[in-house]
Amino acid sequence: MVFRFLEASDERLRWMGALVESEPLAEGRFRDVFEDVGQRVELEAEVLEREPPKLLVVRLRAKSFEATSTQRLEPAGLGTRLTTLVETRYTKRLARLAGPVVARRAQRQLEQDLTALKRLAEG
Repeated sequence: MVFRFLEASDERLRWMGALVESEPLAEGRFRDVFEDVGQRVELEAEVLEREPPKLLVVRLRAKSFEATSTQRLEPAGLGTRLTTLVETRYTKRLARLAGPVVARRAQRQLEQDLTALKRLAEG
């Protein structure tokens, strides 16, 4: 059940706080727009691996970075444990300099988003 919240655009809009637009482009590809502290970031995403209900790997590309998001799901008691790893490579010099600050902000947002996802999945 949790897997659908990770990949469907309409479901991700429900729990990802900074996500304001998500549009499927083609099979396994979509365009997302995030807004946070006055910044608007548009990115294209491509599903690299998809093994429902246990694995989703997505490559994200924006003007100043590329990232790979790996989400693993495994049974945990009566529920599901979700582990998320995001590996980011900054492609612009200024983005590399701001990287540590951006990473801390992204980590906080991810934690908030996962709390919202938990409430949604349990509700």
